Amino acid sequence: MLGKGIKIGSVMGIPLLVTPDWFLLAGVTIWILATQILPGLIDDQSTAVYIFMALASAWFFFGSIIVHELAHSFVAKAYRIPVKSITLFMLGGVAQITREATRPYAELLMAVVGPLTSLAVGAVFLGIFWLIGADTSRPIGLVIFWLAFMNFGLAVFNIIPAFPMDGGRVFRSLMWMISGNYHAATQAAAWTGRGFAWLLLSLGMLAVLGVDVYIARDWLGGAWIILIGLFLESAARQSLFQNRVVRKLQQYRADDLMQRDPPVVDAEMSLATLARGVLELNPRVCYFVGEAGRLIGIISSYQMRAVSERLWDSTTAGDAMVPSALLHAVAPDRLASEVLLDMENGDLTHLPVVNDGQVVGVIGRDRILGILFQAGYLRPQRA
Repeated sequence: MLGKGIKIGSVMGIPLLVTPDWFLLAGVTIWILATQILPGLIDDQSTAVYIFMALASAWFFFGSIIVHELAHSFVAKAYRIPVKSITLFMLGGVAQITREATRPYAELLMAVVGPLTSLAVGAVFLGIFWLIGADTSRPIGLVIFWLAFMNFGLAVFNIIPAFPMDGGRVFRSLMWMISGNYHAATQAAAWTGRGFAWLLLSLGMLAVLGVDVYIARDWLGGAWIILIGLFLESAARQSLFQNRVVRKLQQYRADDLMQRDPPVVDAEMSLATLARGVLELNPRVCYFVGEAGRLIGIISSYQMRAVSERLWDSTTAGDAMVPSALLHAVAPDRLASEVLLDMENGDLTHLPVVNDGQVVGVIGRDRILGILFQAGYLRPQRA
């Protein structure tokens, strides 16, 4: 749903990213503020002043969005839910939380803290506005009042019950509390989100055609509403798909899909010995790598194929393996949905399965994805 981001910093160990389309949003926002909105609100200012006001307004508003997402992230981390990054993109910002909450009240708190934080930030700006005289005829007063207004608007917009926005997550958590069924609550929230998205698309089209729909009174506002509607529709549809995938994978445990007792090869063995003639017969081949009687890593067809065949003779298993330090062991009864999430978060293709301190097998990403291929959730890529 989001493109690759460019890292601009980090807060409390959480990377801050911006996608390339965000720069377009920033540029358009500053241009509209400097040429249309601010000149219509305050007269007799130079072009330089309008540009400076627009830059300050945009800078602090995007900072407010980061604060909003940080609030989500800090609550998530308090519940030991990892946060991969905070990303600013064309339609705002998102905290990329790597897994869902396991309790409805945790999700409720994570969801509601964002809008509450935006209300608090808006209140701070409004307080500053009153402290400096509550005068919108001065550039600084107008900028601060605009920032208060936009943060209040951000809070209101996010609390709309359109999943996966904050309000939609609040709705899901409440449905989850009532029904006790996470998947049913997700279904209800996602379909509600899709319905709201279709409503936005309809209103946006009417605005583009010249109808005053109050939330958009010209074609530009209508186009923006359509863009938001398309994003919400795509996000809600993806949430429905992910819910079906998770439900399917929760039917399996790690020991249902793991390869039991894979062979152990010496770290000094060459890739040529391991791969040549083997990959064609067993595309899913996987070995544990041992050294001095202990396991030091895993090497599979993924790692072998990542090395050019002309280098196989000079590359050892120890050179190409995924070291044990980077692997996260899973228990035999770990759900396949959780195993796949661990792999995604660690960018891993295999994980060792450990029972009572003993390695009893290895589970590969391809085995888990194979379940989804068989169920028709994924389609093989064409060459």
